[in-house]
Amino acid sequence: MGWKKEFKKLKKEFNKSSSVFDYSDGVSSIIAWERSMMNASYWSSDNLLEQIEFYNKEIKNALSVQKLPDDFEPYDWRFGRFELFEYFYSMPAVSLFAKFYEYLSTRLDAYSATVIIMALTKFTYYTTTKFWKVFNFTFSNKDINDEPLKRLFDLMQRTATEIIDGIVEKSIRLVNSRKLDPYKNHLIIEEIIDLGDENTYHWSKMLDQAVDLAIETYMFQSNYGTGTSSTKFRSSFFEEEPEDFDDFFEKTKTIVFYDEVNEAFSYFGLTKLSKPEEFKKIYRKFAKQFHPDVNQEPYAAVEMKKINVFKTIIEQYFEKYEII
Repeated sequence: MGWKKEFKKLKKEFNKSSSVFDYSDGVSSIIAWERSMMNASYWSSDNLLEQIEFYNKEIKNALSVQKLPDDFEPYDWRFGRFELFEYFYSMPAVSLFAKFYEYLSTRLDAYSATVIIMALTKFTYYTTTKFWKVFNFTFSNKDINDEPLKRLFDLMQRTATEIIDGIVEKSIRLVNSRKLDPYKNHLIIEEIIDLGDENTYHWSKMLDQAVDLAIETYMFQSNYGTGTSSTKFRSSFFEEEPEDFDDFFEKTKTIVFYDEVNEAFSYFGLTKLSKPEEFKKIYRKFAKQFHPDVNQEPYAAVEMKKINVFKTIIEQYFEKYEII
């Protein structure tokens, strides 16, 4: 029996809801991102640097009261496509992005590099502060050195670094060969700065899954103990014991992907058997109903954001399986 079936079986046995955040008194994993909507004159280098400094200060304030597992230390992460190692000073993925700035300022220019570092820092700010709020609420009575919690850190570290890689890659494509000008290109600048917003839904779903896995481990240990039982527990989650953490991460990411796909299709009243043209028709209907240009209600902008997140998920599904 596959590990996902065993995971669901345990949930049913322990009468647990589908996500710990269904009953967490307002501590949700979903990030309420504030988009950068300034006038063109705002995006000077000085203002960008001021914003970067603000986010870094907020991150450090949040981390100043947090404890990490004893054997977790600052680390260098290799970003293969850019052929560089970036230094992260805290978990899950907190950095000043000095190596990325050096790389980007050489490949592009200093101003474009600053815009992209702003995007990375803003994403790190939202994910770091959200991670610790959820973590502290859920596991305040646990020993941070417990193995289930270490695995949670590892999962979110890998998720965040993958997203950082994607933000940089997409930012470079958006800049293209142009030299960004804060007056002429302020819409592109804002789009780059808020690239992290596109990824926070996936990040939050991964956090849901990581927390659920940790809770299930504690539940199992509470009922069956540790020691030799923990070996039985680990094996029951996989048809084969994963060779390393990469294997475990890919399995978890696959589960999250399919959960997101199911949720997205359900939102539009469709199934995975629906054709792209059916989806496009319904998407246009939803967009006409909720687009802020035609619907001035405050909730419409939030709903439109959700619609576009689900649109991206479904399009990725169609692309993955070459559905036309």
